[in-house]
Amino acid sequence: MNRSGYLIAVIVSVLTFILMSNITFAQVSFRANLTGDTEVPPLFSVSDGRALIDGNDSSLRYLINVSSLDKVTGAFLYKGGDSENGQVLVSLLNLTKPSGVIDGKLVEGTINSSSIIPTLANLTTNITISVPAAGNLTNMTSAVPAAGNLTNMTSAVPAAGNLTNMTSAVPAAGNLTNMTSAVPAAGNLTNMTSAVPAAGNLTNMTSAVPTSKLDALIGLMNNNMTYINIHTSKFPDGELRGTLTNSTG
Repeated sequence: MNRSGYLIAVIVSVLTFILMSNITFAQVSFRANLTGDTEVPPLFSVSDGRALIDGNDSSLRYLINVSSLDKVTGAFLYKGGDSENGQVLVSLLNLTKPSGVIDGKLVEGTINSSSIIPTLANLTTNITISVPAAGNLTNMTSAVPAAGNLTNMTSAVPAAGNLTNMTSAVPAAGNLTNMTSAVPAAGNLTNMTSAVPAAGNLTNMTSAVPTSKLDALIGLMNNNMTYINIHTSKFPDGELRGTLTNSTG
């Protein structure tokens, strides 16, 4: 093989490796601003922080920086929305005694499936919808008067003499019962149909199901359902908090 052919083969091999790596290990990145006023309930803290988590579906790296934060006891990754105190997913830092004042890097490390505390089942959200059997949907009925009964609908009609001062044409009271409109027979109403999937088919609607705890964690992050919370001895339930949002790009 001549030199040019060898170089072409090397380039093709490298490009193939890069392409396969991107397919197998899709890169993701998440960030959070950590403040006291995002705690639940909100609190005042003179400190703040930043959290970065990035990696792929094999492992995630995390880095947390803080400014002038004193007496830190731990940092945790939680499952939960902005308005709730949720469930601990990963212990990022757990100190046996409070730290001194930290101004800069608080902690860094790696998250993999073995780092995640809950089971895979507890990391996914199951949504159930009560669906009537397809046959029952066609049995929905409402009270429909027979077409003939429509002429029996009455309202208080003043005697014609009482309307003599009104300057518009007024039908005789008896004529009011002759007002008609096209009304389907009551039986025909039950024949109105629309395309209704069988109840069983509705439960087969699926989305990508996570195959590992790390995959499920990334799914929660993508749905803004995770947050970082830093605990201190002054605020044991958390002094700095922030929701992780996708910053991949």
